[in-house]
Amino acid sequence: MPLYRNPQDKRVFVPKKGGGVVLNFGHPIAWTILVCMTIVPLVIVAAVTIAYFV
Repeated sequence: MPLYRNPQDKRVFVPKKGGGVVLNFGHPIAWTILVCMTIVPLVIVAAVTIAYFV
């Protein structure tokens, strides 16, 4: 699924035709949401898991 990227669209959450919403990656807040909600928790879980087994 391609990313929705439209810098002229000022909405962060854009409704989809079939229902739900998608992030507008042309907006800088969307990248912040992505990092804070997925990448940072993944790094924390990986670090704790590695520390547990070491």
